[in-house]
Amino acid sequence: MQDAAAIRRLYQRVSRESGGLARQPEEITDEYVQHFLSRSLAHGVGLVAEQDGQLVAEIHTYSSGLRIFAHVLGDITVAVDGSMQNQGIGRRLFQELLVRVQTAFPQVSRVELLVRESNTRAIALYEQLGFRQEGRFEGRVAGSYGLEADVPMAWHAPAR
Repeated sequence: MQDAAAIRRLYQRVSRESGGLARQPEEITDEYVQHFLSRSLAHGVGLVAEQDGQLVAEIHTYSSGLRIFAHVLGDITVAVDGSMQNQGIGRRLFQELLVRVQTAFPQVSRVELLVRESNTRAIALYEQLGFRQEGRFEGRVAGSYGLEADVPMAWHAPAR
């Protein structure tokens, strides 16, 4: 939780970038950050990346808390500072997140995320990490170019 203010600032920066986050800068509040941090720490995984003492990336996922979904982690959000993108930081965070899911949450067999259809680079990365597309939510996202689809994707834990 000591990183909460730095995470809020990171999210506000990333949300200003086209396609950066599914929230506007004014929607990145202390309450929003505290909510996902507390859920991630209590029922999931949250990781940060720093460079030269500065927080440059964050990723988190957590359980819904419902028993019928005890095998699922979702609500993944990843934010990488624009100046640090295309350096493999997001990939390394995702890889570490999936390792931690497998070791700390043996009951979890599925990790879910949503990605805008226009974010083709992210879709390609997620597929390289083992996520599979599982349909489309047509017209779900109101972007700068009109409505577009959200693409649900899931990673399935290897058989143990």
